[in-house]
Amino acid sequence: MTDDFQNLSIQPSDLPQVKSAEFHQIERGYLKVTLLSSGAFFLVLMIAAFCIIFFSDEIMGTTMEFGITLGSIGFLWLLNIIVSLKAFPKKKYALRERDILFTKGLLWSVRTSIPFNRIQHAELKQGPIERIFKLHSLKIFTAGGQSSDLVIPGLPEDTATRLKEFVLGKTALDGSDSE
Repeated sequence: MTDDFQNLSIQPSDLPQVKSAEFHQIERGYLKVTLLSSGAFFLVLMIAAFCIIFFSDEIMGTTMEFGITLGSIGFLWLLNIIVSLKAFPKKKYALRERDILFTKGLLWSVRTSIPFNRIQHAELKQGPIERIFKLHSLKIFTAGGQSSDLVIPGLPEDTATRLKEFVLGKTALDGSDSE
């Protein structure tokens, strides 16, 4: 029996450059979806805080308590808006021959790469605010998990549908190559 196993070294300089991938920006309307979603959350939070302070017998609703509570929530809302505006341009996706890439993050940058031969299925998701702006999210699932491994938000319907079909087509091709 001969030992044909090899595990040769690869130089980092010989690796393909991820930056050479052509990244596509997600749809600008998704920024509105993000801002409206967080706006609704913070509005509900402010109303709840107001009601708790105003209707509580133990807490006397003084101007200072209202100011501190609602001011703090308002400050967090403003901070959320600033972070959303700054982080939005970082959300990009790219397709390559063998994988799909997605980058995001402002303080912590995340680049996710999923090889097509690891993808089990893909689905399109659309929440109520996304529906208003006619946007979808592409969710990609790999083996071994119940939640999606990659979500690319802010895609127009035609782009999302074509991406899903492309990814599933590549998955089927890669699956048939390995048999």
